[in-house]
Amino acid sequence: MAPKMKQRFSAPVLVLLGLTFLLPVPSAMAESIHSNDMPILSMDTSFPRLSKEELVENGFPDHMHSYWWPSWKTLIDDDGTTYGPGSFCSRRQLIPREGLSVEPGRNSFGNFITLQNEAYRPCDMLPMLENLDWAYRDLSKLLGLVVNDTLTVVSPDNIPDYRAQTGLDIWRFYKLDGNSCIIEPYGTLQSRTLEGHAIFILVTDWLLHQGLPVDLPTWLHFGLTEYMGEDGVHLVNYMMEFRSHGSFLYSPALVNHILSQPPDLDLGKDRENFRRASYSAFLMVWELVENRGGLQAMREFLVLVSQCVEMEKASLKVYGLGLEELANSLDPVVLGEPIGDNTQSRKPAHPPQER
Repeated sequence: MAPKMKQRFSAPVLVLLGLTFLLPVPSAMAESIHSNDMPILSMDTSFPRLSKEELVENGFPDHMHSYWWPSWKTLIDDDGTTYGPGSFCSRRQLIPREGLSVEPGRNSFGNFITLQNEAYRPCDMLPMLENLDWAYRDLSKLLGLVVNDTLTVVSPDNIPDYRAQTGLDIWRFYKLDGNSCIIEPYGTLQSRTLEGHAIFILVTDWLLHQGLPVDLPTWLHFGLTEYMGEDGVHLVNYMMEFRSHGSFLYSPALVNHILSQPPDLDLGKDRENFRRASYSAFLMVWELVENRGGLQAMREFLVLVSQCVEMEKASLKVYGLGLEELANSLDPVVLGEPIGDNTQSRKPAHPPQER
């Protein structure tokens, strides 16, 4: 047997090997932040919530799934009232409380009534009412808007019924008409892990329509619904099939046009245009809130509009730009995606240890 040869390195190689221990760990190997562990939307939160590097590394925040995890604790309002997931039902047992009405096919509490098939047991559909109340309590404070009306939300039995009643398909979560709404079957939204997003998007939409004397520009209205619904991670996931088209983001004018039109009869075209326009609107509002005054500025703007201050004047006062200039300054085609090229599919519904 030939004797073993000792491996020898030249001095330059030894120096290079030594330097490798001193080099910083590449960002791709750095510990990532789960979307649920990012700062929440709050009037006390500092904006921007994430640095450019953190956005590129981790993507957008998403706090709409953790109530399914064992670590979830029911929320407590300023007056000590419990609210949100787990406040009406625990371990599938009804928790009676003042103001909560539970009848076959009809549940109600606060500003909301839900209508569903009478065959459902109380705790099958009360989670929808819990989420509606949660969304209203939080969003009304964050946006500075109060609605003294009742929203009735109908959950059809299945997707064919939803399509027949609304003329919409599943990429559009609901049809809202004043104080009446038909939502995608709640069980289907749960199976898609999208029910939290859908409810917060819906309640934002309702608050903006009913809480303001005039309609916001389409890009701002839709962008706010997506932003407050923390839908960014899912919107990025939807974009995977459209990135091969080249430039897939839309300018403000196109966003306004697409989102103000009835659904396209070509379902494939409608799905693509709706999702691309929704993501573009989300990016505009992300830039506006995160980097131009936070929720404090947005709330000030909305409160001024709710007090019948002309919207153009409110925009100039809060943001220093008129509405058209403001929209152009937020053009996602120009600014691009804040997450850079790190656009891989993510799974925010999985707890951090399961990713």
